[in-house]
Amino acid sequence: MATQPFPWLLGDEAFDAVYPPEVRRISHRFWTPVETARRAATLLHDAGSRNVLDVGSGVGKFALVAAATFEDLIVTGVEQRAGLVEAARAARRALGITNVRLLLGDATEVPWQPYDGFYFYNSFAENLFDPDDRIDDRAPLSFARFARDVQRTWRLFGTVGVGTNIATYYGCSGRVPCTFELAHQEAAGSGWLRLWTQTDATPDGSFFVEDGEHIVRHPAEGAPHLPT
Repeated sequence: MATQPFPWLLGDEAFDAVYPPEVRRISHRFWTPVETARRAATLLHDAGSRNVLDVGSGVGKFALVAAATFEDLIVTGVEQRAGLVEAARAARRALGITNVRLLLGDATEVPWQPYDGFYFYNSFAENLFDPDDRIDDRAPLSFARFARDVQRTWRLFGTVGVGTNIATYYGCSGRVPCTFELAHQEAAGSGWLRLWTQTDATPDGSFFVEDGEHIVRHPAEGAPHLPT
């Protein structure tokens, strides 16, 4: 059930005020806008998801907005930078949101079977940024790390059940298996917000790649090689 919007859910400036200045300064680039987060949460919730994993949750902006929007939604955010997790937990305390967990770790190293919904905001793309364009130098980022995370995500997608939903904003940074069906897409800011749903289709190794407004399906034999 959706809650009545809190004043700080009505815009990014109001919401970001809960964070320290160093977070507010880069929020527009690295974390989901409030309006998009609410819309992504709505897509997941309306599709039946109630236990959502935010893959690479940063300062917890999507997780907190989603949990505040739907009181029957349990959101778990997993983030690899301890400082960002601390900022997310401080924001959770300040906002009094209880249906969200904010964990330190690697989202590709936790089991995905318990979840029926996932949120990706181009989760692994920072590995491909120039060092000066990254959040900081406190995480081990590289192309090899990007490739590893893409491969792990591919395998983890194979462990989730029929009816599992994935919301992607600016893509998931990897491959969406052919067993997922595109259920919805819409323009969101300068990017695209999409909802994918796991079907009972037989996997054949093919996959979808999100490229801006376009979605390209690649056959299994046409998959580009990534190091493991």
